[in-house]
Amino acid sequence: MNLKRFEHQPVESQSDQSELLAGAVTEQTASLEQERSVAQARHWPPGRTLRHRRPSRSQVLEWVAYGVVLVVAAVLRFWDLGVRPLHHDESLHAYFSLQLSLNILSYHYDPLLHGPFQFHAMALVYKLAQLVGVPDHGVNTTTVRLLAATLGTVLVGLPYLLRRSLGRVAAWLATVLLAVSPSLVYYSRFAREDIYMACFTLLLVVGLVRYVQERKLGWLLVGVLGLALSYATKEATFLTIAVMGSYGVGVLMWELGSRWKLRERVKGEPGWLPRTWAPFLLLAYALVGAVLARWLLGWLHNLSLYITAHQQASDEFVAVLKDDTALVVPWLGVALGLVVLGILLREIFQGEAAVKAVRGGWRLRLAQWVDEERQPVLATLVKMPWTHWFFALLLFWAIFLVLFTVLFTNVRAGIGDGIWGGLYYWIEQIAVARGGQPWYYYLLLIPLYEQVGVIFGIVGLVRCVLRPTRLRLWLVYWCVGNLVLYSWAAEKMPWLTIHITLPLMVLAGLGLEPGVSVVLSWLQEGWRRWQVGREAGGAPEEREREWKPREELGGRKLGWGLLTVLVGFVLLVPTVHNMYEVTYVHEADAPHEMLIYVQTTTDVDRVMAKIDELDRKLDGGRHQLAIGVMNDAIWPFIWYLRDYPHACYNYPADCPNPSSYPVIIAGGDNLYLAETQYADTATHTGDYLFHQYHMRSWWDEGYKPPPCLPSKANNNCAGQQTWGGVGPLLWLSYGDNPPPGAQFNPVLAAERIWAWWWQRQPFGATDGAYDMGLFIKKGLGVTP
Repeated sequence: MNLKRFEHQPVESQSDQSELLAGAVTEQTASLEQERSVAQARHWPPGRTLRHRRPSRSQVLEWVAYGVVLVVAAVLRFWDLGVRPLHHDESLHAYFSLQLSLNILSYHYDPLLHGPFQFHAMALVYKLAQLVGVPDHGVNTTTVRLLAATLGTVLVGLPYLLRRSLGRVAAWLATVLLAVSPSLVYYSRFAREDIYMACFTLLLVVGLVRYVQERKLGWLLVGVLGLALSYATKEATFLTIAVMGSYGVGVLMWELGSRWKLRERVKGEPGWLPRTWAPFLLLAYALVGAVLARWLLGWLHNLSLYITAHQQASDEFVAVLKDDTALVVPWLGVALGLVVLGILLREIFQGEAAVKAVRGGWRLRLAQWVDEERQPVLATLVKMPWTHWFFALLLFWAIFLVLFTVLFTNVRAGIGDGIWGGLYYWIEQIAVARGGQPWYYYLLLIPLYEQVGVIFGIVGLVRCVLRPTRLRLWLVYWCVGNLVLYSWAAEKMPWLTIHITLPLMVLAGLGLEPGVSVVLSWLQEGWRRWQVGREAGGAPEEREREWKPREELGGRKLGWGLLTVLVGFVLLVPTVHNMYEVTYVHEADAPHEMLIYVQTTTDVDRVMAKIDELDRKLDGGRHQLAIGVMNDAIWPFIWYLRDYPHACYNYPADCPNPSSYPVIIAGGDNLYLAETQYADTATHTGDYLFHQYHMRSWWDEGYKPPPCLPSKANNNCAGQQTWGGVGPLLWLSYGDNPPPGAQFNPVLAAERIWAWWWQRQPFGATDGAYDMGLFIKKGLGVTP
């Protein structure tokens, strides 16, 4: 690896050189303008103000380009936002947010439902919607998802803040890809915490990158805001901290090693030897880190198994730990306050210069030892003022307290739960392995939807490795690290793909950038020459001859640029088509979309229409209808029946006089028992008319590994899965029921993928469903 290229921003093309030259000219011009403004201000008449300089045409065009993409992103995310029935998880978040908006004491942090941010924010959305007169008292399927759509749109615009580091073209291309990504669009219309966390994670990256570049407190607070809100959103923030922290330590190892010369100290200065000790120090860190990571992952898995086997003792230990933490933390806050007060008093009475002289000894020497150009991250840490550390900690702690203590109504329990509750729950879930997906789950799911992102993401990854900067290597590490960690994590769900897709789309922008930049330069030059020819009055055929590739571009380079744009456009077509299908055509049709997981079907809307019809017929629509809901159907109906105060849940055990209920909703195992007891059908006699519906449906999972089946050769399946599919290759070739002796057939697999892309022909069975039944008493004039 070329150390110089790692330490400095690479210049990869003529357009890059022009951009750097233009940047230098712009900086010099800005400096002259500033001096001129100061000189004018000295002689400016009193009472008059200086005019702000108008933005350049290139700035306006850049703003327009981002604005167009953001408008498209917003339309894709807000259009028909409430049409899809609420997913099981969405109904949980929507219902408890509603309870919080009605009674703040009803909520406390529960890691099963993830962090408190979404509940506070969604409750606020309800309140604001009520103030502006939104139907249903501000509470409906659309307002439930407004927060997700808003932050999903904000996420699309954040690469704009990294345009100087990524490159202006690459940042804009990343914005375009984020705007149309199938997974990001779909889950920006889904009231789960993952899209919030993705937005806050990118905000954290933006804040830290800009702070290292500019050393302004505001950018540090932006990064801390992202971290604090992410922590208050989902426990997966621990994985973000692991990825970001391990990369940060690696950068520090490189920067420390770059201070010590190596090649110059060896006789003859051999060219094969690195110039500094940085590669060796980084390699040592990587080896030690890999060993520690493997040990840590194994330890966490064993700890999870221990917790599962000793649940009561573990719960008691963590409860004591929470109480002790709640007692200690306030005293830590007092100690920090005293330290800060002491620093302030010394600055007041001794003067700032004297205080710096006292405490600046070792720090000053260390700051002089650090090279700003070669060690920007280390220099940032060494030279960071104590006020930056203090305000960053203060902001994080303020957000933590406000959200986890539920606006200071549950302070002691909130502190303990916020520090230990999420971590304990996350470790506990490692052994549970909800979802039961194989390690290759995301390697199968993401390419089915994200064609342009996958292909050019790989191109961008290779480009970042060959021409590295700290930010580019971070994007590679972020993407690969998330892929590895989320593939290792026990719980694998389709909504987690966005944490892999997010850095992948930024890498894809970098992969597309060289070709797109060449084509843009060619078009700009052609337009300029055409304009010059028109002003000179040349004939049309002469102006056309002017529109040729510049000699500096070269025909081969232009050819590669045009090929890149063509391939990108071709791959963008199926990507956008997949986005349209999963978002607007099959948004509630899980058997046809792998990106959708156990989705509530539109039959829930049909059941609610029947109940509302009966309510209008019997009671004039006043929602006084008594409805019995069995425990397997509580979610999502507890949210859909929120305006029916006489709905009784866990029917019939918790409901008085069960035989008096005109409507019963049953689900799961209760459905068939209820049918034999209450239904009037051809096979049963009862007081209720009955109809069976699908409550939830799911994608065929024949891609899972084959199960372990006892045989003469292997009669012991202990510790191995006894359920599964046919494996990913056979599933792609033949679906979930391949013929005997079948082998992977790449031609058949390609044909089936193509048929799914364009006609949504499923790979396997489409009958996977969780059923429910609607029972309506006979003689009421409404059939179920």
